[in-house]
Amino acid sequence: MDVRKLCEQAEAYLKEGAFRQAVTLLKPEALRPGAGPQVRSLFGLAAARSDRSFYGFYLGLKRCSEALQQKPDDPYLLVNLGKVYLYHGLRVNALKYLDRAMDLAPEDPAVREARGLLGFRQRSKLPFLARENLLNILLGKMSVAVKRLFSGYARI
Repeated sequence: MDVRKLCEQAEAYLKEGAFRQAVTLLKPEALRPGAGPQVRSLFGLAAARSDRSFYGFYLGLKRCSEALQQKPDDPYLLVNLGKVYLYHGLRVNALKYLDRAMDLAPEDPAVREARGLLGFRQRSKLPFLARENLLNILLGKMSVAVKRLFSGYARI
């Protein structure tokens, strides 16, 4: 199978949530010496999504990092590595790679969508105090708790 068609099929599996099928499809090509960075990166993302354990995270991180070493300025590879971090709860690391991808390709819809997964910070509650000020932190947490408490009443 052509590498381009292989990647398209794997991306379709990933969009459907069929992570194990994507891993099975990509594994022979991704583990071959001299495999392309796109295949390695997709395999890493699929492996990280199919196995939520530390092993899956490590395998995904390893394959995506190898791909990024081959082409360090490819926004597609940066997005995949950022997603591996994001899906395993490491938002700070994900932000670093997704922001770098945004710097390289700000108009790419796939990059914008991936960056949107992180969400955006709201303004601090008391703008004349630093964001790290204890009062701002507590007010922010209280406002989130109140929104969650009363959001159930709005649906009735």
